[in-house]
Amino acid sequence: MISTLAAVAVLSAVPPEAPPCRFRGEPRAWTAQALESWDRLDRERLRIARPVTPVITLFDQSCAYTLTPDARGDFRVGARRYRTSGAPHSGQVGLPDGGSVPAQKLAFASPMSDGRMFFIMALPNVWRADRTELRDGAKLSMVVFMHEFAHTQQAASLGGRIDGLIARGLPEDSDDDVVQDRFGERPNYRAAYEGERDLFYRAAAASDGRAARSGLALAAQAMEARRQRWFRGDDALYAEADDVFLTLEGTGNWAAWMWLIDRRGGRLGPTEATAFVRGGGNQWSQDEGLAVMLALDRVTPDWPALAFSPGGATANALIQRALAGR
Repeated sequence: MISTLAAVAVLSAVPPEAPPCRFRGEPRAWTAQALESWDRLDRERLRIARPVTPVITLFDQSCAYTLTPDARGDFRVGARRYRTSGAPHSGQVGLPDGGSVPAQKLAFASPMSDGRMFFIMALPNVWRADRTELRDGAKLSMVVFMHEFAHTQQAASLGGRIDGLIARGLPEDSDDDVVQDRFGERPNYRAAYEGERDLFYRAAAASDGRAARSGLALAAQAMEARRQRWFRGDDALYAEADDVFLTLEGTGNWAAWMWLIDRRGGRLGPTEATAFVRGGGNQWSQDEGLAVMLALDRVTPDWPALAFSPGGATANALIQRALAGR
């Protein structure tokens, strides 16, 4: 017969059962805050006629949560309503059309095979766990959410433009670094890009509206000169790719920047917010794209509604409109 003490020892050696993955606590509260922040930006600046409600997967170190649009769902934020479910993972998080991604810092939006949009992102505790990241993990996770959620609203416009570029010869694996990867090491290209980028940031920081407009004109001239010099012959297609990716990444970074300066969000000053979003400035389309949108904000503050319209006005068109005084 096993003694009472021995029985206790045997029972204590059995590992406890992992807690169920229920969508509650911080994951639920943070997701509600994130979607409310997006909806506020939409109401106040974007005014999207037909907002997209994507399928969402969120995950932390042990659980993955799936939010599926459902009119009778248990999780509601604004006009969006979701049916939620949770399941443990073992370091890989499944994607709806097959495959998986590692459970690490990441976020992206993608169309699904059935035409719906899909959005996946690591939850804040994954971002906070990265000791190599100098920026505040709580703020960074919301910045990433705002940027990537912007992309869920742009698949029919800018996403379609990218598909068209690939059909016309852009590499199949093209992403927002495609121009940087192809031209970044060519003689004098980096200097031209950096000078142009800095002109857009100077326009954004100009002392008044007139100076901002003049600065925007100088930056646009530098952009055109760069494209005429390098995007010729077999590379001519990259002029349009440059325009589309500057718009896509610039609008995403601007949405993140708007959350950072919001007193209901990150509560940073504009200069601090710009530095936060820029980070190391290693992804050129994201860095210059933010500069373009901040400069446009100084001249024609109604530009976001055009960029997020079904037609998806790109940076070129928005700059031309601003300089024409419309």
